[in-house]
Amino acid sequence: MAHKANRHSKIKRAREITQSFFAKNKPVASVCHGPWTLADAGVIKGRHLTSYWHDLVPQAVKKAGGVWEDKDVVLDGNLVTSRWPADLPAFMREVMKLVSK
Repeated sequence: MAHKANRHSKIKRAREITQSFFAKNKPVASVCHGPWTLADAGVIKGRHLTSYWHDLVPQAVKKAGGVWEDKDVVLDGNLVTSRWPADLPAFMREVMKLVSK
């Protein structure tokens, strides 16, 4: 499955959009395999985040300099991440707080 789950991270335009959001400090919310795109875009060095715990996603986060945490939701500045759909209540609570600032 990993070969399909990370296909967006290989799209140049997806990485450029991601980089633009971080450069402008816009809110970024990412669930499950989404942090692969963040890692490939080079925007997570030193940032705390979580992701799906399988399919090599944590390894990609760590390789890109991110600090991977096994939590239902992780907030780091403008970035909110979550592991999988079962974590959506906690994820959406933090997303709503972030976008209402």
